[in-house]
Amino acid sequence: MGPLARVMPPLAVVHHVGRMSGRNYSTPVVAFRSRKRFVIPMTYGRDVDWARNIVKAHGCQMEQMGRRFTTSNPRVVDFDAAEPELPGAVREAFRIADLPGYVLLDLQSERTGSSPN
Repeated sequence: MGPLARVMPPLAVVHHVGRMSGRNYSTPVVAFRSRKRFVIPMTYGRDVDWARNIVKAHGCQMEQMGRRFTTSNPRVVDFDAAEPELPGAVREAFRIADLPGYVLLDLQSERTGSSPN
């Protein structure tokens, strides 16, 4: 799914650094971008390494549709906090899914092209 996640919305790639190893990682996720932030549904629970890594690092790079974005202020929130950032067409489905959380990331800047981690 990794190569497709770079160019097929709502798939995206979270580029992050391991909080213990210091290694670079690229994790494919489902992510929705609004004008000010990304929201990532936490389909596998709140205790996933990629989320813990970006919270500790205070941000990450997001790659979607061939563009890279710098993000900051990652936080794990419930549906009510994430709902305004979700596209209207998927809100009810996510409400019913009752996922354990969502990661909100504030959008800082955009870099063109695909560059390495």
